Amino acid sequence: MKVPLGWLKEFAQIEMDPQEIAKWLTLAGLEVEAIESFSLGFQDVVIAEVVEAEKHPNADKLTLAQVFDGQDSYAVVCGAPNCRKGLRTAFAKPGATLIDDQGKSFKIKKTKIRGVESSGMLLSAKELGIGENHDGILELDNCGHLGASLAELLKEIVLEVSLTPNLGHCASIQGLARELHAKAGVALIERPLCTVQNRGEPIEQSVKIKVGDIQGCPRYACRLIRDVTIGPSPKWLQNRLEAAGIRPVNNIVDATNYTLIELGHPLHAFDFDKIQGGEVHVRKAREHETLVTLDGKERILHPEDLLIADQERPLAIAGVMGGEDSEVKDHTKNILLESAYFDSVYVRKTSKRQGLITEASRRFERGTDPNLVIKALDRCTALIEELSGGVSATGAIDVKNGDFKEKSMTLRLSRTGKMLGKSISQDEVESIFKRLGFDISFDGEDLFNITVPTYRNDIKGEIDLIEEVARIYGYDHFKTGTIRFQPSDSESNGLFLFEREIRARLVAEGLQEYLTCDLIGPKILDIVYGSDLPDEPFVKVLNPTSIEQSILRTTLLPGMLQAAKFNSDRQCANLASFEIGRIHYKEGNQYIEEVNIAIMLSGLSRPWHFDRKPSPVDYFDLKGIVENLLKSLEITNQRYKNLEIKTYHDGRQASIFAGDVPIGVMGEIHPAILRRLDVPNRILFAEISLKELFRLKSKMTEMKPLNLYPASERDWTLTLPISVTHEVVRELIGKMASPLLEQVHLIDLWQSPKLGEGMKNLTYRFVYRDVAKTISQEVVDQEHARITDGVRSLITSAAKGRL
Repeated sequence: MKVPLGWLKEFAQIEMDPQEIAKWLTLAGLEVEAIESFSLGFQDVVIAEVVEAEKHPNADKLTLAQVFDGQDSYAVVCGAPNCRKGLRTAFAKPGATLIDDQGKSFKIKKTKIRGVESSGMLLSAKELGIGENHDGILELDNCGHLGASLAELLKEIVLEVSLTPNLGHCASIQGLARELHAKAGVALIERPLCTVQNRGEPIEQSVKIKVGDIQGCPRYACRLIRDVTIGPSPKWLQNRLEAAGIRPVNNIVDATNYTLIELGHPLHAFDFDKIQGGEVHVRKAREHETLVTLDGKERILHPEDLLIADQERPLAIAGVMGGEDSEVKDHTKNILLESAYFDSVYVRKTSKRQGLITEASRRFERGTDPNLVIKALDRCTALIEELSGGVSATGAIDVKNGDFKEKSMTLRLSRTGKMLGKSISQDEVESIFKRLGFDISFDGEDLFNITVPTYRNDIKGEIDLIEEVARIYGYDHFKTGTIRFQPSDSESNGLFLFEREIRARLVAEGLQEYLTCDLIGPKILDIVYGSDLPDEPFVKVLNPTSIEQSILRTTLLPGMLQAAKFNSDRQCANLASFEIGRIHYKEGNQYIEEVNIAIMLSGLSRPWHFDRKPSPVDYFDLKGIVENLLKSLEITNQRYKNLEIKTYHDGRQASIFAGDVPIGVMGEIHPAILRRLDVPNRILFAEISLKELFRLKSKMTEMKPLNLYPASERDWTLTLPISVTHEVVRELIGKMASPLLEQVHLIDLWQSPKLGEGMKNLTYRFVYRDVAKTISQEVVDQEHARITDGVRSLITSAAKGRL
């Protein structure tokens, strides 16, 4: 919420600087995220002094003033009655820029008024766009030095305040002023009651209200304003709304938004001539009813949606957004102004169902004050009368479900001290609640009787009252003691601890952890799968806030690709990252949630090195990380097969197995996906099931003694068709069981036309060792020949189709 400081000062006597205000609000639980300045639009307007003031020679109501800006003197003709010698005021020199009520800028020029040259203009608050007063020029007797920029002096300071859901009573200028009064002790400024003119016929002659759902709408009030003139709001009001982050529309809509920000109660203005029969019905939606809302979208209404309707059709979604047909437009002449109290649960459910969140719905969801309905209605009506020249009908219609009484609660002083760990005096507790606007009395022993105002709907019980004591007393006054640790008797969650272990191992591999959203949308699914969208049982969200967050992910790939795209668009191409996150899918009637591990590499593996040339990451960089992870878990029976998964490059992928158990997949993302994603660099990606790793990891680490005897190595090169994979050769070597063969490594792969079309050379290094004695050369040669001859025989047999 953006809070213009000048507006806030109309509700509280604030003399602190913005940083001090921000500190007090933050200590009260209202975090101030930023302090910004808002330009008022005019330029080159300075503080100047009227050094001489005499009657205009050719006009009785004009004054000829000599104005000094600290450097030069100017002759200025002024029509303000308060123009006098010695007055410091706002002076626009020739060339200065002002903004008119239509929002257009214009420059001040030298001109002749009644035959006398005027070099500039002395300005009122209204002409500057900083207030409503147009009776005289601005008086700045104690402000700044001559020649100082008025834009700098009067610029609006805006506080950006973060509101938690339980602080709905603070979502207004009035609410924040109350909080500053309670926390910092600043005095509140008494605001005069709004006076509505009531010059028209009684409203009951023209308007009828029927509330069909008193639970969803416990109170509904309205006023009728006729003969309004639609147009832009005054510049001062537009400035205030813009500083508060709201775009000005017209004087009617701006009046409702102004009241919303000022008092925190949403209102809505209808074009009364569009309401059939002058009847307003508050009811549930009917089957197949639709409404085109103010955002131009046609919405299919749910039978549980609460509506504002006329005799024939819906006019608005109650508490959320109005309809396009009944909106206030340039030709509107008569206004029905609504001020209501809607049930927060009704509004929240409707807002979620329709995927529609507005300033009004946010406040109704948090809870508004039922006893503020008429005050807000009268404030807005008076403002509309002033801005549009309209005439309000006599009286207001107020349909309500009884009176809305303040809640009475009790608070124990002893309980307060125990909960807060600090003894708070009776006087301090009474002072806190009086500053908060609560009525309080003490029984002389231990019990407070407290009356909670209706605008504090967040107060439900004694614990909430204790929280208010802590909040206003100040969390900074509570000392943190030594934390006593009591270990739990229950067993640790093994999967949770395993997840933490995996996270530490991946960080040790030099990877950075990513956190992406479980929710994805059709757009990223189309990028990943294209026209080959699988028939996977996606789980869809019933009431998504956005179409791009409407589906639960079945793999971590979409979110990681979005992260890669985000970084690539910002010239951050070198990525080494991982994520441990949940995936969701449906099998039959069962909804399943699992945890997966994703690893993603992109860009250069060694981006900066004074000696080695940069090299892009490849399949083997990814495979090395995966193998290190599996080896650390002592999963040694790893196998890799290309199952031709379409999201990966045809020849640069492998499905990962532990024995015969599939545990994941890895490889280079298919270039077609990267083209659709518009990412120039290759992306290497692996996804592994955490559940399978947890099940397969070694439960016990077996220590073996160091080898006492030396090993002997032999290299072997064989020529094979390209279609025969390294995995096949490793399996054949494994079939030649040998007690002396310790390790086998592929140390070289070579392809050349000299070998023939479609052929390759694979060179393996065999490591032999006898654990009982030093192995002799003859024994090694004999064992090596047995293994290699046996493998050749198996390859030949396989080639002839006998295996």
